[in-house]
Amino acid sequence: MSRALAFLILLLAAACGGDISKMPPGEQRIGSAYSFTTSLEWSHVGSSPQNRTIDGPALGLLQTWGGLKSGDVLIEKQGRRMPAFRSGFGALEVAEMVTDTIEAIIPGADVETTDFRPVAFGSRDGFRFQIRFVRKGLPIRGIVAGAIHDGRLDLLLFSAPAEHYFDLRAAEIDRIIASVKAPA
Repeated sequence: MSRALAFLILLLAAACGGDISKMPPGEQRIGSAYSFTTSLEWSHVGSSPQNRTIDGPALGLLQTWGGLKSGDVLIEKQGRRMPAFRSGFGALEVAEMVTDTIEAIIPGADVETTDFRPVAFGSRDGFRFQIRFVRKGLPIRGIVAGAIHDGRLDLLLFSAPAEHYFDLRAAEIDRIIASVKAPA
């Protein structure tokens, strides 16, 4: 991946309203929606969604959303209508919203979902699946997990280059998902 692309992603993250700040291992809160525990030091970049990285945004990005309500989108893109969450969605519709959002932001991404399964998201019944797509010739893999409760969506998405960085951080992401705490 070119340094220019990595620099551009970092600039975009900073432009989304966030300073880059180190976050020590431990509990991380996503507003009042849920929390999770990290075992490694992450850097916080941007605030909407809350973005975290260890190796840099282009090499691994954890994005989190809490309490999305009907009509909310994962990412705003000026001049483009983005897929929105609806309170009647089930897990499969959320997966479609995630893939449609990525494809709207990354032309030609052609996102594939795999390994769809139920998972505990804190005390809630949740879901988990993997994604695969190509960004500027680079294969990307990701893990998505979340839950729908009271018509609201809590979600986390980790994506990284398929070669090396995804496998490097997959165990940490598994620990994060297993550590989610959500109010009953």
